[in-house]
Amino acid sequence: MSMRNTLSILSRAALAVIAVQFALASIAAAQTKVTIGVPPVPEFVLPMIAVEKGYFKDQGIEATIRIIPGGQSMPAALQSDSLQVAALSTASLIQVTDSGLDLVVVSGGAIASVDDTNYGIVAGANSGIEKPEDFIGKKIGTPGLGTFFHIMAREWFRRKGVDWRKITFVESTFPQLADLLKARTVDAVLSTNPFLQRAAAPGIGGKVFHIAADLPDRLPPFVYASSRAWADAHRQAATGFKLAMDKAVAFEQGDLPATLEIFGKYVKMPPEVLKTLTINKLDTNVTPQQVQLWVDMMEKQDMLRNFKSPDALFRK
Repeated sequence: MSMRNTLSILSRAALAVIAVQFALASIAAAQTKVTIGVPPVPEFVLPMIAVEKGYFKDQGIEATIRIIPGGQSMPAALQSDSLQVAALSTASLIQVTDSGLDLVVVSGGAIASVDDTNYGIVAGANSGIEKPEDFIGKKIGTPGLGTFFHIMAREWFRRKGVDWRKITFVESTFPQLADLLKARTVDAVLSTNPFLQRAAAPGIGGKVFHIAADLPDRLPPFVYASSRAWADAHRQAATGFKLAMDKAVAFEQGDLPATLEIFGKYVKMPPEVLKTLTINKLDTNVTPQQVQLWVDMMEKQDMLRNFKSPDALFRK
């Protein structure tokens, strides 16, 4: 081979390397930074999976997970852009929109079923509560007032013929609920796994009321939302977010142990506790008709003033 041919081949190889480097640099530069707020509950594992498995990166998203117990601060954090995406209860999204914040759905998160037993009301071991009407005059600890658990519980009592106005709801955080029940500060707690399991432990909890059985089927308990301004300015990232979450759903459905291991990494939960967890049905698809189920319940509880239509919560 002549020296000229050799130099030509080397030149082409060098150019190819440079081209690859430029391409990689372009991909890195195109990454949209997104901070995602989620509560420390297994149903919020999807964005954790999408980070760990690289699904967000495949969509040009450089994602950071921020664990936020309770989640009441997240709507304001979205509006101020300290969070770009957050897991919000569907009821909370409706309520803050009714109050004037301009937020939209980026992705669905889960679908509740009448068969769900992963959340409910745990009566105290010595509370004397055995049936719905026994709650009258009692105190129930709940993870947030006006949130979706609170709304579902009030709807459950309404359907059971119990006036929820005669029940006192006490706001707390998920990790503290079992302690409140153990200390008899409250007579019952409204919670979800893994916190429900702790509250139902012998000596702390008594009868467990799985309220989903008496609520509307296919309720979307939460969604992933952003400000409308962010979604409009980052349309590709907003679309890519859901595509990455779809892949995360497939991963969760195919490998629950690995999913729980990822969840444990983010919430610092020991393996022996992780083994006891289950995850509600996750689904990134949600429709205005499903959101309307929440609107109907909230209107019965006189919670809305200016809310127009669930269609306004979805990007055009």
